[in-house]
Order: sequence, then structure tokens, then C-alpha cells
Amino acid sequence: MERIGMITVGQSPRVDLVPFMTPLFSRSVQVLEAGALDHLPLPAIQALGPDPGETGIVARLHDGSETLLSHAKILPRVQACVERLQAQGAELLVILCGADWSPLVSKVLVVNPGRVFPAIVSALAGGRRLGVIKPSAGQLDQARRQFAERGIEAHVTAASPYCGEARLSEARRAAESLRAARVDVVWMTCVGMDEAMREVVSGVVGTPVILARSILSRVIDELIVGGRVPAAV
Repeated sequence: MERIGMITVGQSPRVDLVPFMTPLFSRSVQVLEAGALDHLPLPAIQALGPDPGETGIVARLHDGSETLLSHAKILPRVQACVERLQAQGAELLVILCGADWSPLVSKVLVVNPGRVFPAIVSALAGGRRLGVIKPSAGQLDQARRQFAERGIEAHVTAASPYCGEARLSEARRAAESLRAARVDVVWMTCVGMDEAMREVVSGVVGTPVILARSILSRVIDELIVGGRVPAAV
């Protein structure tokens, strides 16, 4: 059995996400979870928020609500999660966040969505009108720049996945904006965005919709289906 460590930048366990992912794996796995905000009181979490002018990272809390975090401030806590799960025997690590986690140091392979996602989506969207849905309105300009650097003009909007049933109305509003922009493909960037949100977006826009959690699950499956993932030398 593969032992996969899944690290959320919010609080674990990710009951909204991990149960969706594991049925997509071709082999049985043991999932070890850790969260960068685990066991922290609210004032300590608030202290990890972004500084003025900094683009925040959206993180899910135990109660299903969200908070914004500073990438620089949370990075050491994510690194601590890496080390803790390695000590527990994780053979593969997955960061459950679309930011870039390249500075992390690990003896085992780390799936870094911040590198995986842009490469896949850019390849699929080349020469097409790309619609992008971010989890926070404060991330729109960053997303536009990210794709502009890859030669893609992205039409970017936002819909939070962490607002209960209201997430569906947020998804609809975002989709209507992308339909007006006549996009050819939609990229739902946050692993917290679920199939129900995708169905809403697909029904409004009528184009292919790529879901972050689905891509991540299939990338993981490619790594585990052939056997044990080797450790770094």
C-alpha cells in the first residue's frame, strides 16, 4: 500500500476534498494528512495573513470557512508538515494548494500544483480564449499576469468554494462573466472547487471545464499506479 502525505495550507483533515480524490486512484492508498494551520488559535491564524499589497492564498478552516494567508509566512509551516509526514512514512507528498511550493525541501517526491497546473492548462489553452476562475477576487491580476507570461490572454473572475451552498451562485455569476467573454475553455483553479460548481459553470458557459482537483488526482494516480515512488538521492 502506498502512503501518500497530503498537506493543506489550511486545517486538516480535508473532508471536502480527500474523499473525492481517493476513489480516482487505481490502487489502494493510505492517506496521511497534515495542515499548516492545525491546532492554531484564531489570533495566530490572523497573524499569518498577507501584508498590504501581497496576494493572499485562500485556505479552508475546519468549519468550512476560508481565510487569506501570506505565502511567505505560511511556507515554514508547510515545510514542517513535509517533515512530519515524511517521519510518518509518507512515500509521496502532495500540496493541496495551487500556489508554487518550489522552495520546499523533501527527501520524497512532492507534487507541486503551482508548477503542474499552469503547464497543463497552458498547453490545453494555447490559441484559445481561456476563462479562469480563482477562489478570491484579490488574485485576479496575478492570474492574468501568469498566463500573459505564457502568451495567453486569460479572462479571469472569482468564485469562492468555501461559502456553503452560496458557492453555486458564485460559480454561476463567474460563469456568466466568462460566457460574456466568449471563452473556449474554463480553468477552475482551486482544489476546493467541486463537481457541483463545475456542473454549474459548464451549464452556463457550454465549453470544456477543467477542475483542479480532478487534474491533481489523476497526476497522483500516474505516480502510484506503476509501483513505489523512489526517494530522492
